[in-house]
Amino acid sequence: MASQSDPIGVKAAGCNPVDFKGCESTVLLYLDQNYLSGIVKRKPAFRELEPVLREAVAAGAVRVPESAVHRVESAARPDLGLLKLLHELSGGLQLPDDSGDPAVRRCARSLRSLLERDYPDRTRLASDDLDLVALSRALPHCQLVTCDAFMAELIRRARLDTWCECELFTGRRRDVDRLRQRLEELLPNERSRRDNAR
Repeated sequence: MASQSDPIGVKAAGCNPVDFKGCESTVLLYLDQNYLSGIVKRKPAFRELEPVLREAVAAGAVRVPESAVHRVESAARPDLGLLKLLHELSGGLQLPDDSGDPAVRRCARSLRSLLERDYPDRTRLASDDLDLVALSRALPHCQLVTCDAFMAELIRRARLDTWCECELFTGRRRDVDRLRQRLEELLPNERSRRDNAR
């Protein structure tokens, strides 16, 4: 439930901080609502992405954290099963609720300032505030980040993808295919790393 201190209801969603120790050598992938929905609905390109994604998760080549924003966004359509899919992929791993972290604050400040300064005539979407919160928390932690095309443009204009050293993937088919190819590249690397560790 939203409150004065938490106007979009993220804190009330019940996502607890997680200790990311042990994740340092693992690629973290943030999946937004659009990607989760595309996989559940078996949309073109997402059908090809899902088995590769599941294989990469099972192999330990990538981890998919949950966010409190996922719970807020999914509340309107629990019948879609987006949280069920996300939990299968995350294994319970959650992004920390670290809105006071300097990197998260920098991302939030940069995105919000750029949005207000450079897009004054754009009609604000109901999802904008949630997207800003989710991406501000995901960018400092995740090397691979999915988001809609407008948010990707905003991040690139703020140069946060460079600062956070992450790759962005929109829901457009070429980007979905590019993410699948990126995960396919990670799989042999993970197998090689495991062999060397034996």
